[in-house]
Amino acid sequence: MSGAFSSVVREREDIRVNASARYFTLFRHIDFTLLFLVITLALAGIATLKGAVLGIAALEPVVTKQIAFFWIALAVLAFTFLLDYRWLNRAAILVYTLNICALIFVIVKGSSVNGARSWIDFGPVNWQPSETMKIATALVGAQWMALHPEGARDWRGIIIPGIICGVPALLVLMQPDLGTASLFFVLCLAMMLIGGVPRRRIAIIVLAAIMGLASAYPFLKPYQKNRLIVFVNPEADPAGAGYNVIQSKIAVGSGGLFGQGWGGGTQSTHRFLPEHHTDFIFASFIEQFGFVGGVAILAAYLLLVWRMMRAIETARDRFGAIVVAGLAAVFVGHVVENVGMTMGVFPVTGIPLPFLSYGGSFLITTFVLFGIVMNVASRRYTLAGP
Repeated sequence: MSGAFSSVVREREDIRVNASARYFTLFRHIDFTLLFLVITLALAGIATLKGAVLGIAALEPVVTKQIAFFWIALAVLAFTFLLDYRWLNRAAILVYTLNICALIFVIVKGSSVNGARSWIDFGPVNWQPSETMKIATALVGAQWMALHPEGARDWRGIIIPGIICGVPALLVLMQPDLGTASLFFVLCLAMMLIGGVPRRRIAIIVLAAIMGLASAYPFLKPYQKNRLIVFVNPEADPAGAGYNVIQSKIAVGSGGLFGQGWGGGTQSTHRFLPEHHTDFIFASFIEQFGFVGGVAILAAYLLLVWRMMRAIETARDRFGAIVVAGLAAVFVGHVVENVGMTMGVFPVTGIPLPFLSYGGSFLITTFVLFGIVMNVASRRYTLAGP
């Protein structure tokens, strides 16, 4: 009996030692460059937000809230990093299903903001399921493509991921939120590309999507057609649909080379620039810190993308590589759409800018995204195990 007891004790000790060694190796190989960029950008976002709402009593509380969200997001990032991403693989379908149910609930009884029913109200806290849905979709899409590598060689590699991404995209479109819905399309293309789907087929999908959007114009509602007209020529409705873009361009131009200084943006502090703490935070940032500041922020985003590409290349397994590819596409989509919207290059869609735009659920989701990326990047060095 004593021998059996000693054997159990030794086995538990071995498990503890192996786990300790695994975590020691994990911490040794944290991508500190990525972690530094994430934290720095989030702090820059809080500083920009404070400068944008300086002297506006009604908006000053958002800074305190964003600081609280930052600490919560940091804790969630740590948890996401420590949890082996293979457990996320196992829980992917459950997480996806719960988020689909949340999106359906939003359509039926969600809270409406700026004409879009996108939120679930929990009293002092609001949750936007479309944000967490993007991560859940990347997990399930990567799971299927990792389990069926042969599917990339036939049309299943397009149809199945298309369904996985298309269902949440349709539900988000019904809110309606065209900007967020389009990100699911970008996410799907990225996973197909890394998953091995031939580039010719991906090109056919992109071409078909462009033709589909063009042919849908006659069926658009009047306000939707007006948005497209204003996108081409904002001066066609300067006091209405074109106002946001016009004021955004004025804010960007007034920033000059080095900006008007922290809290010195007249377009923001005098509230000429709409949604200057959320959708148009990049215009407010450039107004405060100028062209040089804008280049610095974009350079930081590019460095993050580079670290994500490196994580894809060095991932230990197919699932890790594909899920990071999907998350990278979501991140890049947010940056490109928001910056393009600010400059008048893309239509106004209400897409927030990672780390800078105010919003708790978006900030936390962004930290979860990079927690998963760090997880995949670091665990290629850890010991094998369940």
